[in-house]
Amino acid sequence: MAQREAHVHEPYEIELTGPQSPIRADQVPFQAEFTHTSGRAMTLLGFWDGERRYLVRIAPPLAGTWTWRTSSDAAELDGHSGEFTAEPAEPAESAEFTDSPAHGVVRVNARFHFAHEDGTPFRPVGATVYNWIHQDEPLRTQTMASLSEAGLNKLRFMVFPQAGGYVEHFPELMPFERTDDGWDVGRPKVEFFRRLDSLVADLGNRGIEADVLIFDAYDRGVFGLNELTEEQDAAYLRYLVARLGAYPNVWWSLCNEFDQMTDRPTERWTRAGELLAKIDAHDHLRSIHNWVELYDYNQRWVTHASIQNGYATEALGRASLYRDVYRKPIVLDEIKYEGDTERWGRLSAPELVDRFWITTASGCYASHGESFVTESGSLHIVEGGRLRGESPARLGFLRQVLDGLQIPGLDPIDKWDDPASVVGKAREQYLIYLGRDAPAEWTFRLPQGHDGDRLKVGDAFEVQIIDTWNMTITTAPDEYVLTEVQRNDAYAHNNAPVALPEGEAIALLITRVPSAS
Repeated sequence: MAQREAHVHEPYEIELTGPQSPIRADQVPFQAEFTHTSGRAMTLLGFWDGERRYLVRIAPPLAGTWTWRTSSDAAELDGHSGEFTAEPAEPAESAEFTDSPAHGVVRVNARFHFAHEDGTPFRPVGATVYNWIHQDEPLRTQTMASLSEAGLNKLRFMVFPQAGGYVEHFPELMPFERTDDGWDVGRPKVEFFRRLDSLVADLGNRGIEADVLIFDAYDRGVFGLNELTEEQDAAYLRYLVARLGAYPNVWWSLCNEFDQMTDRPTERWTRAGELLAKIDAHDHLRSIHNWVELYDYNQRWVTHASIQNGYATEALGRASLYRDVYRKPIVLDEIKYEGDTERWGRLSAPELVDRFWITTASGCYASHGESFVTESGSLHIVEGGRLRGESPARLGFLRQVLDGLQIPGLDPIDKWDDPASVVGKAREQYLIYLGRDAPAEWTFRLPQGHDGDRLKVGDAFEVQIIDTWNMTITTAPDEYVLTEVQRNDAYAHNNAPVALPEGEAIALLITRVPSAS
């Protein structure tokens, strides 16, 4: 029974020896009940990992002593028990970006935002590379390195291989054994899933969340993995969750553009989502992504809305409407791409960066993608590799701004009738995005919030001028002190307007200065 030192929020693995004949993976070979001295308990699924090797993995959420005991229909796997001590999480190495698996699983925070299990805020600035794990080396490593260097902190990718346009590489290693009747999900290819484990762990070590797209709407009948029955889907889902659930940097997405799989009724997706929520003891984030038809993100199993809509990110105030409908975090995971291909993939870098800031100033989040044609004839969003565009560095800069916030997230202050679409937290911190063509000056004005503290005469603020393209932050020389507070607005009449770099893409970060008293 191989064990190693355990740490909070890190995968801890227990190995058992099973029967001579492997238990099929479409059955649960065993379960393990883990109990902390505080009384907190977690039931985790075990899984087959080749030959007679069976594993169960846990990311202990609490420091201290944990005991465990297995149950199984197989005598070889039943009734094993033990204990271990989970040490406090090891601090992340100092880096420009500080997201780390040591902070724990990311979950919903303050209704519309995210934070790690230890309370550290997480602001996703994501990327998309669908077929990344199916490429050969060194392309896989180049992908991770390039995303990390840019400062992007979430990667969406598919477990099953993609087919169709711009797919130039077909993998030899597949997730299951093939039979005359199709795929046998009861016999997973252990080599495939070990590689998946390793890549998810590598992403986590680079501070990148793995947004795992579980099912594949882009099979096009090439591989036949889109033809699994609902029972096979469930078996695969249990196996995947058992393997990856202990990695703290995992997010679950049932599918990208789920409604392209027209033979699957919505109810089937809902049942899959409910099963996912039931079997994932680590309670990772869960969603599903649309093509044309929006899923009902009000379903209880959904933690956040993962939406494709480029139009919603073209102007302030559009994306924020999704917040009102779903009352959950909104992630615009597809807003068109920087590149040189079709209409969905030919934004200029300034256009894409602009859309990210519009999304941010709407109280939502977005994901990046590149659709430049690569040397192979593919696209970065398909195969990965080094990033080519001008937007990634600027999106990394956006992430720096978000990570520097002193509030949980950015929420509309007065969404009913604020022409400036100011976001933030009332009387604490505000963000205003002035767009790609800023005026020469800005007259200080803040909206009153419907929630939180109301502004008061005498409140003083610091103004930071953020050049979103040139990636600079300049602090205005004066403090701005409120002299007039109306029902809906507040002004600093004694201050001159804030001078701006006219014509540049500018945002303003406005933070209340603590009173000297």
